[in-house]
Amino acid sequence: PRVRYHGRLSRLRPPAGILLDQVVSRQKREGSVFPQKTKELLPKLKDQWSQASLNILIDGLDGYLRGLDTHGHLYPISFIEGVHVDIFQTVDYMVFNTVEDYKKLLSRYEKLPKQLEEITELMKEGIRLKKTAHAVSMKNVLERLSSFEEPAEKSEFFQRFQKYPDAISEQDRKFLKQDALKVIESSVLPAFSNLRKFIKEEYMLHLRPEIAATSLPDGKTYYKECLRYHLELDLTPQEVHQLGLDEVKRISDSMKQIIKSLGSNASPKEFSEMIRNDSSFLCQSSEEVVRMYEQLLDEEINPKLLTIFSAVPKSPLRIQLQDASKSSGPCAMYIQGTTDFSRPGIFYVNAADLTRSPKYLMPALALHEGNPGHHLQGSYAMELPGMPSFRSQIEDRRYNDGPVHFPLHTAYVEGWGLYSEYLGYELGVYRTLHDKYGHLTQEMLRACRLVVDTGMHALGWSREKAVQYLLEHTSSSQAEVESEIDRYITWPGQACAYKVGELKIKQLRQKAQDALGEKFDVRAFHKVILDNPGPLTFLEKQVGKHIVETTGH
Repeated sequence: PRVRYHGRLSRLRPPAGILLDQVVSRQKREGSVFPQKTKELLPKLKDQWSQASLNILIDGLDGYLRGLDTHGHLYPISFIEGVHVDIFQTVDYMVFNTVEDYKKLLSRYEKLPKQLEEITELMKEGIRLKKTAHAVSMKNVLERLSSFEEPAEKSEFFQRFQKYPDAISEQDRKFLKQDALKVIESSVLPAFSNLRKFIKEEYMLHLRPEIAATSLPDGKTYYKECLRYHLELDLTPQEVHQLGLDEVKRISDSMKQIIKSLGSNASPKEFSEMIRNDSSFLCQSSEEVVRMYEQLLDEEINPKLLTIFSAVPKSPLRIQLQDASKSSGPCAMYIQGTTDFSRPGIFYVNAADLTRSPKYLMPALALHEGNPGHHLQGSYAMELPGMPSFRSQIEDRRYNDGPVHFPLHTAYVEGWGLYSEYLGYELGVYRTLHDKYGHLTQEMLRACRLVVDTGMHALGWSREKAVQYLLEHTSSSQAEVESEIDRYITWPGQACAYKVGELKIKQLRQKAQDALGEKFDVRAFHKVILDNPGPLTFLEKQVGKHIVETTGH
């Protein structure tokens, strides 16, 4: 239902009223033809660039068809994602300069009732197949939907129609407001009210009792596909779990060394608690948080990028405070800009609670979300000549769908973000031991995710055991830990991608260094990584080609 309202992709979702088994059969029938036709094009393509993109497309289509059997799209609503969240995020992405821009939003509003009907049908199908969300995934959903139940003129949906650029006349403003109020009152609000009624009176009565994805019918296959989808490597839950345990021990040892260097005998848990409560590490205002991030990027990071990169993209980056309505979300996130630069890349900073943005965490977060992390990565892909949009556009992140979604290459995208934090040492960004400790706390969280995600979904861990594990090994507060754990329950496998992707990139770098010796050029290596967004297996082949081309054999 969501992709159906996504312009040219509208045929990818079924109309309401069609039974799911008919839909899946049709999509498999039609979808299986497309990869075959695509494969027939391969011999006709002469350049390796186009062949690579086509192979990635074929691989993605094959994965999507496999994913259909998991019914991952039967979980369209959660406390993190869903139409009740996405619609406002979409509005944030839109540009409002002309009357036509506002009419596009009205058109989206007019289609919402149909979309919500289809979402309801999917959730009913989930009830029938006993494939429903756990209670933690639905927390606050009813409360959020209840907040929509107010007069149209006071509704969040009307906010965008209360501000206009000077170029729009008073008469046009009047008509736009009238049309908006009419659509919101007669279509949008009743549709959300119906969705809330269904969730409260039907869906909430059929939530699955266990947190594990493997507790669902054919759940082991579902979780295996979730890991395959996000990691794009052939790893079992047990292998991912052990990888996490090994990384937790390694990072913990590094944390202890820094603590000792700072003259303390505290454990990492005790030390993290101590500095978290130290007001000297806190900014005095949200504006100061933004200024510090701007200073880090403008003065400490950006001027040094060309020492480890052969080129830096032109797309601008803006640091912006996150809206107050998202104060319970992550402390930082990035949204890719547009190819025409009409919207810059945006590094959102959540500074509602200043204790969540201590100064010693800022360098790692600036590197991860800004440069050379997601902003450089996403902008570089957009600006690459000939890069098809299905490889360069990384913002359609619909993790609720899991494997029933065209590949997001989560491990490549998020692995690069975590690897970029590591590059902070080469760029000289971590100036103090506390900065280095802050980076390790971020890395530790990603390592722990491997342990608790597989623990809960495949190894029988309870939510409480997972919470205690994070409290014991990370610097996060109780509230932050519980939010993290509930996210992992809702998005099986997704949280494993960060560490797995980072380790693979580091492994490929070491492979190139060992093979090339004095011929190794970190700028050339990074160019290979950024030139080739896609599955990690594909990336490994490209690094192999780079080694052969550089050595001549």
